[in-house]
Amino acid sequence: MQSMKRRFVCGGAVLGLVILSACATQGAPPSTSSPVTKAKNTSQPSLARTFSFSHNTEAKSQSQPVPASTLPAHATVRPLPVHPSSPVLFPNIPDDPSIQLYVDYFQYADHRRFKEWLERSHEYLPYIQQTFREMGLPEDLAYVSLIESGFSARAYSRTGAAGLWQFMRGTGVKYGLKVNWWIDQRRDPILATRSAAQYLKDLHDEFDSWELALAAYNAGEGRVANAVSRIGTKDYWKLRQTRAFSSETRNYVPKLIAAMLIAKDPAKYGFTDLAYHPAVVVRQKEIHRSVEIRQLAKAMNMSVSEFLVYNPQFIRWATPPRLSSVTVNVPVDSEKGFSNRLATLPSTAINPDVPVYRVESGDSLWSIAHRFHVPLGKLIAVNRLSSRHLRLRQKLVIPVSGNTRSNLVATRMISYHRPAGWIVHRVRRGDSLYLLAHHYRTSVKEILAKNHLRSSRILRVGDHIMIPSR
Repeated sequence: MQSMKRRFVCGGAVLGLVILSACATQGAPPSTSSPVTKAKNTSQPSLARTFSFSHNTEAKSQSQPVPASTLPAHATVRPLPVHPSSPVLFPNIPDDPSIQLYVDYFQYADHRRFKEWLERSHEYLPYIQQTFREMGLPEDLAYVSLIESGFSARAYSRTGAAGLWQFMRGTGVKYGLKVNWWIDQRRDPILATRSAAQYLKDLHDEFDSWELALAAYNAGEGRVANAVSRIGTKDYWKLRQTRAFSSETRNYVPKLIAAMLIAKDPAKYGFTDLAYHPAVVVRQKEIHRSVEIRQLAKAMNMSVSEFLVYNPQFIRWATPPRLSSVTVNVPVDSEKGFSNRLATLPSTAINPDVPVYRVESGDSLWSIAHRFHVPLGKLIAVNRLSSRHLRLRQKLVIPVSGNTRSNLVATRMISYHRPAGWIVHRVRRGDSLYLLAHHYRTSVKEILAKNHLRSSRILRVGDHIMIPSR
């Protein structure tokens, strides 16, 4: 019976969310002067009136939080007040039915997952609010991360958005975040929060409306600007009544408001057994060379998995070799003596010019390890491979040891710039003499002469040719 009730809950919630678009386009324009006052509404919410729920609804109808004495010993349920110096995000919340529908959805159909989000929220919420306050932004913008990622720095969407703020690659790079094969700073909770604050500030400066700024955060500035120009209004709630926005953008602000209302007073909405995670307090330290992650973790007196909890931005076995500096998040209880221990750590043997090998047809981990005289276990470890299955064109780091033989092998098999002389290049799919000459800053004539080739010859994948180095 309980599982049947849960099916009814999820089915009703999904059905309700499907008709949100119709609510936005067919209903009367919302009144911006009447705030949502759920405490005064003693009747059951729309989803609760329609379906049966397995959760205890007694606490949900109360207008005051449940007394702390009735909560489990580990629970910490409290509203999160806005700092007096912080601007108000929504001075007047309209009485829009889509807001209540999302409240019902989070409260009932998605109760378990939303509970996890709330419990995780306090890890970085104090830092996020402080950052927004310092930039003169409303603290309640912190809850954008709640609906974007559930306050998870490791969140990654199917469309390629990543981190607490679900930045797309282009937006992240535009706002100063490094995103490459070695590092993804969109997942750095400290750096990404600063970038998100600046992005939201720029959007508000452009549209002079937090509702439109949030819509642009979801859909992009261009789409919102076009909608404002085409419809002739900068009122988000009026634009919601048109087809100018997608259904997701039409419901983005109502979804945020619903999540914010619950997060600021969770007990009122039935979340009475929350065990908030402790706040994460870190200091940022700069590293000016490439260091192995396991060495950094050791310098912080923690395991690699613990290190990555604070530093999810590192996605390979070492810090990037090409960046002149990179920041690492150090917990305050590990900060003492870290700088001294860091100074003693050896730099990696990564050659910044040739950090990776691209998998070709017929390659296997064993053949690659044998070809480069690298232990198979080390090749798997440094690339953090969970499977021995390789994909065509997949990139693998080839750890180069200090001995001459290994360096020579790597030199022969991967395109590598010697101080002077020639490069042995293995022809890959798509290569041409013109492209190779352009890439290595030489001429087709020089390549032809060195390799005794005629201009009419077609390169074959797997061939090795000599190219003059510059």
